Amino acid sequence: MICPSCHTEIPDDSAFCTECGAAIPTEGAQPEEAPQPATCPSCGAPLRENAAFCTECGARVDALVPAAADADETQLLDRTACDQSTLEQETPAEAVADHDESSSDDDAPDELDPASGLDVTVPDMARVAAIADAGAGADAGEAADAVPAVDDTVAAPIAPEPVVPGADDAPRKGKGKGKVIGIAVGVIAVIALAGFGVWKYLDDQHQQELAEQQAAEEAAHAFHDVTVAVAADGWDTEQGSSRLPMHIEGEDLDGTTIDEVQYVDSDGEGIELRQGEYVLGVAASPIAADGTVFTAPDTTMELSIATDDPDEDIDVSSYGTFELEPVTALDVTDEQIEAAYKLALDDADENDDAPDADELRAAAIARRDEAVAQKEAEEAAAAEAAAAEAAREARHVVAAGYEFYLPEYWDGRVTVDVQGNTVTVYSKAYPRLDVCTIQVQRGTTNAWGDVASSCMGDVALGQGHYASVWANRWGYIIGHYYWMASSDPSTYYSIEEAEEIVDLQTGGAVSYEEIRDDMEDDDWSEKLTLADDYLRANIVNTITPL
Repeated sequence: MICPSCHTEIPDDSAFCTECGAAIPTEGAQPEEAPQPATCPSCGAPLRENAAFCTECGARVDALVPAAADADETQLLDRTACDQSTLEQETPAEAVADHDESSSDDDAPDELDPASGLDVTVPDMARVAAIADAGAGADAGEAADAVPAVDDTVAAPIAPEPVVPGADDAPRKGKGKGKVIGIAVGVIAVIALAGFGVWKYLDDQHQQELAEQQAAEEAAHAFHDVTVAVAADGWDTEQGSSRLPMHIEGEDLDGTTIDEVQYVDSDGEGIELRQGEYVLGVAASPIAADGTVFTAPDTTMELSIATDDPDEDIDVSSYGTFELEPVTALDVTDEQIEAAYKLALDDADENDDAPDADELRAAAIARRDEAVAQKEAEEAAAAEAAAAEAAREARHVVAAGYEFYLPEYWDGRVTVDVQGNTVTVYSKAYPRLDVCTIQVQRGTTNAWGDVASSCMGDVALGQGHYASVWANRWGYIIGHYYWMASSDPSTYYSIEEAEEIVDLQTGGAVSYEEIRDDMEDDDWSEKLTLADDYLRANIVNTITPL
């Protein structure tokens, strides 16, 4: 059953409420309301005996004296007015509905006093409101429906409303809860703000640490410009030469194996490396603007990069110099040109500012080919000179007391017979025809001969000796026989013999036919002397004493 006083569920055969002590009316009898414990005049909560403050709302009640059980109607009305003021924000029906709803759970916990932290029993405000309505003269039937009938003379002690110094109105339960909630919200807000501040600080620290870590990571993995020293005559990248390919092997700080080619200009700049251990060497020759190709030295350089400064440049020019020697154009091979061209082409493919590799290769080939052609020409000239010298040496005639050189025009066409100081030169094709004869005599020649045979000139050999050069004028001799129509075989010469000997004696200045024709015309003296001029110039004037 339900207690008609406090609405607590109790055993069906109970005579008194186990919760509030009220007598349980028997069937057909009016229940007697048990003496009610003192309640807070502010919020209506039951008060502990001799309590100085309400454990529910904290109102001060120690100065209040509980009303007697036989209080008059005026006390009941005062109590009712106090309860009514407490419940002015909700109607009795709402209070009853709220109470019924909250009381439907047998195990519903008591409320926790926010001030003391103690469990307190929540009063049945709906019943209080119903009593107030009954005391205000409501219809007896309606009052009886709201609460069980009670004897007006039996009323619970009513404490007078406490006086709280400095306050116009005593605090109400709803207002106290709002204050507590406001304080709680404020505390939560402060804690939230403080927590956010701590979180923000820690997050800023974390972000700063991450930024520093990232900066350190970026610094550790930054590329550094590396400068090396290179020396090569005629190699100038500012003038259109290709850059020098450098082979780089090693391992960076992450343990990554490095095996690549990078390019440097004639100032030694162009290599970029991270921290690590490396070995640098020349991969191949560059190509100068004029086509010069260089030797690729076997020199290598060990390089260690360890710096946390991402902007630091590494200058290793003091470690040593990569020296490149120009290869003589004539000695440049196709393999050297192609190796240099391939790497220059790779550089041009990756760098827009690199010179045209095809033009450089063409210049290298042209330089080599010109050198080859020049060498061949020089060799040909040398061979020719050697041949000429050999031929001249073959023309060198040495007698006992003098020497001379036969004219080049006679090469391969004459033979020479040396007998002491007498030298005779014959036609090789026709040995019976002598070209000239040289002999030594004391003093100059006194008799110069005749038109058929004459002295061409004398050369002093010293100590009164002279070399005299004599020659038969074969153009006249053979022409004379022809002119006389001689039939003597000993005076008969073929036209071939006549042409060869006259050509040798005159150096090709006149032919036998021309001499013969002049003789027939009786005008032959001038052409005959052409042999004299040639022999003086090429024999007499070349004789020197030994």
